[in-house]
Amino acid sequence: MTETPSRNSNGSRAVLIGVGVILAVCCACVLILGAAGVVAYDRIKTTIPVLPTFELPDNDIPSVEPTLARPPAESISNATRATLETAVIPESDPYELACRLKGICNVPETLDPPAVPPKVGDKQKFWISNSNTDENFQIEAELLYITPHTYFWAERPRDVNMDDLKRLMDTFEEKIYPKDREFFGSEWTPGVDGDPHIYVVYADNIGHTVAGYFSSADSYNPAVREFSNGHEMYVLGASQNLADEYTYSALAHEFVHMIQFASDRNDVSWINEGFAEVGAFINGYDVGFADRIYAQSPDLQLNDWADANSPDFGAHYGLSFLYLTYFLDRFGEDATKALTANPENDLPSVDDTLASLNIADPLTGDLVNADDVYLDWATAMYVMDKTVGDGRFYYYNYPDAPKTRPTDVVSACPAAPFKRTVHQYGVDYIKVACAGAHTLRFEGSTAVPLLPVSPHSGKAHFWSNRGDESDMTLTREFDLTGVSGPVTLSYWTWFDIEENWDYLNLEVSENGQSWTILKTPSGTDKNPQGNAYGWGYTGKSNDWIQEEVDLSAYAGKKIQIRFEYITDAALNGEGLLLDDVTIDAIGYSEDFESGDGGWVSEGFARVENVLRQTFRLALVVERNGKITVQPVETAADQTVEIPLELQPGDSATLIVAGVTRFTRNLASYSIEVR
Repeated sequence: MTETPSRNSNGSRAVLIGVGVILAVCCACVLILGAAGVVAYDRIKTTIPVLPTFELPDNDIPSVEPTLARPPAESISNATRATLETAVIPESDPYELACRLKGICNVPETLDPPAVPPKVGDKQKFWISNSNTDENFQIEAELLYITPHTYFWAERPRDVNMDDLKRLMDTFEEKIYPKDREFFGSEWTPGVDGDPHIYVVYADNIGHTVAGYFSSADSYNPAVREFSNGHEMYVLGASQNLADEYTYSALAHEFVHMIQFASDRNDVSWINEGFAEVGAFINGYDVGFADRIYAQSPDLQLNDWADANSPDFGAHYGLSFLYLTYFLDRFGEDATKALTANPENDLPSVDDTLASLNIADPLTGDLVNADDVYLDWATAMYVMDKTVGDGRFYYYNYPDAPKTRPTDVVSACPAAPFKRTVHQYGVDYIKVACAGAHTLRFEGSTAVPLLPVSPHSGKAHFWSNRGDESDMTLTREFDLTGVSGPVTLSYWTWFDIEENWDYLNLEVSENGQSWTILKTPSGTDKNPQGNAYGWGYTGKSNDWIQEEVDLSAYAGKKIQIRFEYITDAALNGEGLLLDDVTIDAIGYSEDFESGDGGWVSEGFARVENVLRQTFRLALVVERNGKITVQPVETAADQTVEIPLELQPGDSATLIVAGVTRFTRNLASYSIEVR
């Protein structure tokens, strides 16, 4: 929190758990000390990194004052938003991809089960991944324990405490397994291996910061996923104490991921991870400190995710857990189960669930959407009092939920305008604590960029879009039958693609059925995780670059050119931008200014780099120990003036949330107290 009258700034599963942990909170910094500060997260696998310390970002004043973008709201086209709202992100199909891009066809989705089921004492080899080194290798493990739905294998069986193992796996069998299934649905069973048992492998060398993971790759036939074990499976690090409550919590969390893989595997990370945390919560396990870490610095984007190197990494788990736990508390189990089963992804799944159940606000009679829930939830995080309003600003199912705190305190009025930024679906709390009659003026940006860079030329370009376990394509036919000499495809591109995990290929086909991946100047054949289907873009270009690819081998033919973006689970970058495409040999040139130029998109979107910026506001007034909450409507130009009448000891807190979807760019605004 920063106290100032004039200006201020912003600043696989993330469960932070400690054995003999000391939690020190000082100046918005949380430090976890002890033997088992643990965090977990997902990519193609859900990993549980062990971090001995974790620091929160501070809310220091920025060195550069934010700039407000305020063109007239009516001058900003809604075409890009409309395009993105209707774009469908296709789910990837590794079997189809292996056939089309590698020629590995007719691969069955299930394996023949062994003639004799495994028995205690059997040994088997497993692929294991080390997330710190990006290496995959095989180990041999021994089967130590069997329940009706699990096999427990250990690389070092002599080091396993059998009493702890039995308690853990019996609890999973008798409590966690039925509870998660009743709430979230069923895993794929009998699954890829034709066996209803879940494999739990207790292994060494999975990474010095990793306690365990779930890998969706294991649920595919190894013929199409290089490092698949061909089982529904988790890996636990052999350093993980089987008696710790955290291990129980982790199994409850990871089993939800296994269920999600079967039901809606390309949903976004915050939904997947938030519900996995809810899975641990409904089983009675503590979710660690992630929620408290979030509450210390709540300006974090709900509908986004961070990698393990981000200072916001652990807080994302707390944020998604708190939002979805509030949804469960307010709308009940049936609505929450409907949300987990909704085929839509991201915030539209919340919108669609609420609409399909015809859920209305009892105070206004209006139908409720995800943005309404977000503002009420952000208010509840600050108020946490069931006596306020109709009782919605409280967790009845989680009364120990942490409270957020003011981001800024204006203690001397009048206060000159100061500027801040807030994340989309992040929140600031601006507290005014000076007696007297005042006017609180809010002025927000009316426009925000969709992406970090503008088109290479003009106003429009094609964007790959983004998504998890997804397959987006952009395809066009070209007639080269009249060409006999050299043919060069030239285009400008910018990309931000999760390195070594996600790839974008440039492909060519003569028949539309089989496709050849072309070598691009800035691509790579590096493939440490086995996710690539051939030469492709991965990592970051950092700037617009021009690529030229030789098509001379296809002179005299009709061909199709395709850009194809294939992602794994959990994390994704901004994707790829395409502009100014030319094939001089046939006089083709396209800058996408007047339309799609004949390109057929599945997931890709022709966009301009601007969206209308909108905000949701609420005012919390504390007077004589009583709290009142009122929503605040802005004008179309994102401004509002709020009269305040404060007595000594009173305060008014303006809750500010950016609510422009599709972008990760920050929303700028200013506050003035007259």
